[in-house]
Parts: sequence; structure tokens; C-alpha cells
Amino acid sequence: MRKYRVGLIGCGRIGTLLEEDPLRGKPCTHAGGFRAVKPAQIVAGCDINPERLSRFGRRWGAERLYSDHREMLLEEDLDIVCIATWTHLHARMVMDAANAGARGIFCEKPIASRLEDARAIVRLCEEKKIPLLINHERRWDSHYRKARDLILKGKIGEPRTLIGNALSWKPGQLPVAVHGGGPMFHDGTHLTDLLLYFGGPIDWVSGHESRPYGKKYIEETACAMVRFRNGALGFIEGGGARKYFNFELDIQGSEGRILIGNAGRALYLTRKSGRFTGFHELERVPFPETRRYETPFVGGARDMIRCIQSGEPSLSSGRDGLKALEVILAIYKSAAKMGRRLEIHDGY
Repeated sequence: MRKYRVGLIGCGRIGTLLEEDPLRGKPCTHAGGFRAVKPAQIVAGCDINPERLSRFGRRWGAERLYSDHREMLLEEDLDIVCIATWTHLHARMVMDAANAGARGIFCEKPIASRLEDARAIVRLCEEKKIPLLINHERRWDSHYRKARDLILKGKIGEPRTLIGNALSWKPGQLPVAVHGGGPMFHDGTHLTDLLLYFGGPIDWVSGHESRPYGKKYIEETACAMVRFRNGALGFIEGGGARKYFNFELDIQGSEGRILIGNAGRALYLTRKSGRFTGFHELERVPFPETRRYETPFVGGARDMIRCIQSGEPSLSSGRDGLKALEVILAIYKSAAKMGRRLEIHDGY
């Protein structure tokens, strides 16, 4: 069996360290996902922190360790490059990996900090026919894929309203120039991507935000109303200064409803009301479970190898990552204009 040589840039939490979290389902990192897929072999790693780099090498048996990603790309003949670094570094590293001859690139979300950078790396990878996968991991989760299948098959009728929440604690006083954005940018990118995954293209957004430290610093909360091209409406919220973390999507159709998030999933269908004559209400029914579940990180690794072998598009492509970023930055821009409705345009 052919082995695909994998190198990881960024040996922090999502790159490798979260495998040490006893509560998370495993694998739950880039390294863990590719280790679980037999055609892949982790051969090299890169990090500016020597202690993290050493831990990575010991855990995965990788002897080729680097502090400079450009040196790693030059010295190692890598088939797949995983990028799990700060967002503002993604674009440069994707370009370096593509120009070094990588056959596939698996990049952490969000795709980039700036639209021009995101567009440039999507264009470069498409020109070189290199699969660029963005780690909006729920696209590889069988529960979310089942929910989308239910929608496409008309199980809940026509989608009419989509409500998404990625609620968390207060962020610190962090500069936009370094971090790109706050809760809507980092956790909210998953939610924004799922709105597109379930609802399709978005025509316009109207945003609101709270920035207690001023415009140069990330938001505490951002939210928006969105209008989908198919006529459905949506609402999305990131942050919220809560003492808990909640990630949930509520998809309400003309004949049913799907609730899905980190706390689980539920399906409701229209039934004749037992309380009000002449009315119909929603009744909870069993959510159809998949026979075999594997974590999204394994699904992402499998998808990467499938894309390299077949040339087919990914379930979470660079173009998908670009669309999510367009929506998020439009929300910020609309909020800065006191909620003015801004249109989302397709293409580059």
C-alpha cells in the first residue's frame, strides 16, 4: 500500500495536544486523524516552541523536527501538509506548501485573516490542482451529514428559518491585526460554514457587534440576520459573554425541525395536535443514527486522500472556507455601518 508522507506545521492544541484531553472523543487533532488512516504516515513536524515540538515527536514517532516550516518543506518530500497555526500565518504557509510540491494541503480554519489572501491561496491551489481542505470539521461528522441528508430529502419540508449560536465567555483585549476577529471569527466560522452547508448561498447580511475595547480590538459579541438565496431567513450569534459554551444550530422547516450541536441532536416532525382542535404541532421522533461513527478528524484525513487519488472536490474545500470568511467579514463590515444590509457576491 502506498504511504502518503504527512508533515504538520503547528504542534499546538488542534495540531496534536488535544489528544491529551481525557473528555474528548479520539482522534481529535490533525495528527490523530492522519495517524488513524492507514495510507498516511506522519514523518515530520514543525513548531517554534521546542517543548511542543519534542512532545509531538515523541507521541507520533516523528524524528524529522523543524523550527522553520520553509526548511521542513525544502528538506522533506511531503505528500500532505497540515497547517495548524495562527490564522494570519495560513496564507503564507499554504503558498509555501503549494510551491514546494505538496499534493494536498489540510489547513485549519478560518482559511485566512483577509479576503485577498484567501482568494489568492484558493486560486493558487486550483491552478496547481492541489486539494485545499479547510478544517470546518463538522462537514465530516456523520451526524451533521445525516441532518443535511434529511433536509435534502424533504423530511422537514422547505427550510424557512436557521438559527445558529456559538456562545462563549468574554475574550480578552486582543488586537484585530493579529487575531483577525473574536468569537464570530474563530468559533463562529464553524457556524457560518454550517449555515451555508444547510441553507445554501446567502444573499445579504445585517450585522451588529459589541467591541468594549474599541475598533482595533476583537469583538465580545457579533450577530447578524441573514437572507438565503432560497428565501429562508437566518440568525447567527458568536460570543455573547456567557459563563458557558454552547454550539447549536436550529433548522426549522415547513414540516419539521432539526436541532443539532455539541449537546446532541433531535428531530421534530409535524403531527396533528392532541391539545388544540384543528392545529398541528411538532412531535419529537428518533433521529436516524448512523451505523458507524468516526470522528471528523478521521473523516477529514480520508477525504484528503480521496481527493488526491480521485481529483474530486472535498466536502470542505478552499472555496467553502472562502465563502464562510466572506460572510463573517461582511457581518463585521455591516455592524460597523450600524447594521446596513450588505450583499454577498459569488466568485473572486
